[in-house]
Amino acid sequence: MLKLNNSKPTVGVAKAALAGTVVVMAATLLSRVMGLVRDIIIFQRFGTTGDINAYIAAFRIPDALYLLIIGGALGSALIPVFSRFLSQNEPAQAWRLANAIINFSLLALLTAAAFTFVFAPWIVEWLIAPEFSPALKAETVNLTRLLLIQPIFLGLGGIAMALLNGTQHFTMPALAPVIYNLSLIAGALLLEPFFHIYSLVIGVLVGAVLYLVVQLPVLIRLGLRYRPGLDKAAPGLGEVLKVLGPRLLGQSAFQANFIAMTNLASAQSENVSVFQVAYNLLMLPFGIFALSTATVAFPAMARFYGANDLIGLKRTFSNAVRQVCFFCVPAAVGLILLRRPIVRTLYEGGNFNARSVDLVSWPLLFFGLALVSYGLVEISTRAFYAMHNTRTPVVIAIATIGLNIGLGVVLVGPYGVGGLALGLASSTTVEMLLLLLWLRPKLGGLLEPEAVLVLGKIALAGFGMGLALLAGLFLLDEPLNSAGKLAVTVSTLGLIGLGGCIYAGLAYFLHIEELRNALNRVVARLSRLRSH
Repeated sequence: MLKLNNSKPTVGVAKAALAGTVVVMAATLLSRVMGLVRDIIIFQRFGTTGDINAYIAAFRIPDALYLLIIGGALGSALIPVFSRFLSQNEPAQAWRLANAIINFSLLALLTAAAFTFVFAPWIVEWLIAPEFSPALKAETVNLTRLLLIQPIFLGLGGIAMALLNGTQHFTMPALAPVIYNLSLIAGALLLEPFFHIYSLVIGVLVGAVLYLVVQLPVLIRLGLRYRPGLDKAAPGLGEVLKVLGPRLLGQSAFQANFIAMTNLASAQSENVSVFQVAYNLLMLPFGIFALSTATVAFPAMARFYGANDLIGLKRTFSNAVRQVCFFCVPAAVGLILLRRPIVRTLYEGGNFNARSVDLVSWPLLFFGLALVSYGLVEISTRAFYAMHNTRTPVVIAIATIGLNIGLGVVLVGPYGVGGLALGLASSTTVEMLLLLLWLRPKLGGLLEPEAVLVLGKIALAGFGMGLALLAGLFLLDEPLNSAGKLAVTVSTLGLIGLGGCIYAGLAYFLHIEELRNALNRVVARLSRLRSH
């Protein structure tokens, strides 16, 4: 059982977490912006019909391999054990464990990739896209086989990222995805006239290699010395694998969920790309605000748990929830109310036409409703992992994913791709509620008392922002719906600025501390940059 103590390390770790959040959030913002630019270029060049659907469907299995074998699963299991060895001044043990994880993961990745390469035609036919045309299925198989190189390098890069985060080094791991996205952008811009859809594959593979390579110098400087061989006796390996097992089961369920969505969407191939565009737009604010906060909060919560400091763990969790809600609430309001202008502003052009805009705007409505739920699921899950409890979030995830697939089957008929998004949004909200319900007794209460009042103020500020945006939409109805791209872009940016100012003004008036904290951290960061 955790002890209640107010140890001095609590303050130091908390300050480190705040500083790390700024670095990670800034780098994640850059990465997400690059990812958005990547998507805009890709979908303007390829639209939402034809080959782009084969490319997206082909990514399902390589993505699953990466996320199952490496992804958040390994990071969540490895970071607490690796960090503990370092905090106990046992670096040799920590790096021996790192070597063992690298070698076992590489073996698993190579084995899984070889299996998938052989059985790709049957996987696509029966599992991924049964309703695709024969030509589109054949192209999906070819693309899948080529993309199997990606999870190998991206997987090793994911291990590097976990190790660096475990040593409180956040900058390079946060910048690696930026480089990955830049490679995809270069492939789409420079190679598309020569290789068509395969230009994206080239960009993916080069980006995956760079994703690993850019992190290696820092890792080597910190002490990693690679040694081949399957070291079954590595200290902490059994503990990592024990924690990893349930997490892999949860990741399997998550990937099965997306494969099922692709399967259901393949009845009308265009829905595959439409669903992906809308989901990527959801992931933009999620990555900037929720994932970056969770990335920094997780090692801090793990350290507090290791130090038997329940107060520090609860405070870190409570602050993370407040921060996620402060940023995700206005982002959700903006996505819901401005979904069509946002899609027009970002994507319309080239082969992405008015029909594509309408198709993407429909599921984006339901995804926007679930943005806060997504953020709180991420924070709550990391809290469970920090306490070495992977079983509870995995069981909840499997149950809610089953709910999502059931809802998708029921809703895709009457609501099309919007029904798939509605099912995903609904099941994610149920998952959030169940996680918080189970987490509450573990922390002796979910939030610190003042956090509940802060969340109420955030909701009030979001409501005021929504009213202002509705008024703006009414006044700008004509330029948003019948004018050209430039007028739409100017009007949309104006509405986003209006909403942001109203929300910030209300946050200031309501004395929401997160506004002041965010501004202070940005100012402090800018001051340090100027001093250098």
